[in-house]
Amino acid sequence: MALLREPHCVAHILALRLTQSERDDMNALLSRWCNARYALLGALAVQYVLFQALTGVQYGDSPRNLHWGMVAWESPRFLIDAEDPYDRVNGFPPEPASLAPASFARGRSGSLHPWWGPLYLILFGAVWRVSGSYGALQAIVPVAAGMVVILTYALGSRYIGPRGGLLAAALLALFPVFREHGPLSFVEPLSALVLTVALWAFVERRAWLAALCGALAMYGKIDLIMLYLGTAGLMWLLSLRSAQPLPLRYALLTLGVPALCLAPWIILIYGIVGRPTTVGGAPQIDVFLTIAPQMLEQMFTLPLPLATATLALMAFPAILAVWHRAAGAATIMLAIWVALGVVVLLVYAALPGASNNPRIFIPALPALCILSAAGLFQVERRARFALLVTIFTIFAAVNGAGVVYQRLQAQVTATMMPVWSVLRDAPAGVILTDQYWHAALYARQPATWFEHDPVFQRNIMHDAANFRRYLEVAPIRYVALPRDPDAAAKRLAAPEARLYAALPIGRDLGWDAEPLASADVRAYLDATFPKRVIGEYVIYIVER
Repeated sequence: MALLREPHCVAHILALRLTQSERDDMNALLSRWCNARYALLGALAVQYVLFQALTGVQYGDSPRNLHWGMVAWESPRFLIDAEDPYDRVNGFPPEPASLAPASFARGRSGSLHPWWGPLYLILFGAVWRVSGSYGALQAIVPVAAGMVVILTYALGSRYIGPRGGLLAAALLALFPVFREHGPLSFVEPLSALVLTVALWAFVERRAWLAALCGALAMYGKIDLIMLYLGTAGLMWLLSLRSAQPLPLRYALLTLGVPALCLAPWIILIYGIVGRPTTVGGAPQIDVFLTIAPQMLEQMFTLPLPLATATLALMAFPAILAVWHRAAGAATIMLAIWVALGVVVLLVYAALPGASNNPRIFIPALPALCILSAAGLFQVERRARFALLVTIFTIFAAVNGAGVVYQRLQAQVTATMMPVWSVLRDAPAGVILTDQYWHAALYARQPATWFEHDPVFQRNIMHDAANFRRYLEVAPIRYVALPRDPDAAAKRLAAPEARLYAALPIGRDLGWDAEPLASADVRAYLDATFPKRVIGEYVIYIVER
């Protein structure tokens, strides 16, 4: 195993029995292998930044996260208990109130998500303040995702050799849930980066580096508290039964210092302010039985039976690696890291307010991929080849469909960028738009819609009388709609969308073929308010 970790040692031993010509050929072969390895690693790491730069894709919570960073920089109190002045995404209270049956419409926003710490938002806000560039802002997470791939290679090489490290990096880089989120601005790749450095430093006995990165990780999101303190704490306890136990001083530095650093935030946010530690209430078994299968499907973007089989293909070699201690001294750390990641995922899946997106598991993916790579090298050569071909074929197919999906989403974002550019320089006012987080991020104006209440949306946007009354009670200044009422249906009928929908592993694009506004609502807007056509969209200016 030691020789596998140090290929130059192998070359040195073999050179004792080789001629000069043979030694030159061996050195040239090793040089080509190293160059090819680093070229592949670089391609795997840089793909996220390139994809983001070429498409500008941001959807879901991704633009919201960047927007939150700007708000946190403008108003630091937002990190504690202040509301977001741009967030009116649930709508304003209508008259009568029964038009909004979900009762989300309060005309104000809630506080920051209960699991968020200040680290990532401060980072986003600082980059925006220094650069003023959306390109730089959107590159933060893709760069971090690439660094996680490189770090996984380095950590894997340290314990299972360069070949194993490269395989672990490839598994991570192409793992569907990681590849999808890598180009976006979801913060889990940042969590994975900081946590990996912290735990690697811990197992290598770099106390102060582990303490610093551990504290930073826990200031990112609340789930990192369990992943860092839990993994490092269990490692320390287990070491007490070994021949070389970790000293108490080491535990105090690596566990106590980060805990003390985090204590003021915990006391302030969850004690004084009273922010909940759960999302939507206590865990519920019926919620778990509904959400957990959906999370597994989204982990690989596959139907549940295929997703389960793919998970088994990754889990089997990982279990084998733990059984044989294939990753040497780091095996236990990696196993605990993965196990606690699974616990966090399962707890989150049982919370009533949780998303069915499994991205919360991303911080544990480097450990899973290293263990899987280590276990694959314990398998007979032909079986290993078959497993790798199967895994990477699945990943290639899923990621190919994922690229199509993200390009389609990026096209929608791109068509609205001229609208946000115009409204950014317009007088302040609330924008009614279904692309509300993009409006808040790029137009820097308050945005409103009918989030999570489709009945409310239809009651307002498909009834001219209700719409007129709604504008009378809601402080809306701009209404942004597609210029073509059938734009949504045409978008779904476009060749790329039809091709994607026909794919066996395609998923719902999240687009509704029904027009955003009915004909009578559009007629009312056309007859009542001035409008401005900008590209494929029209902006109505509500004058009072």
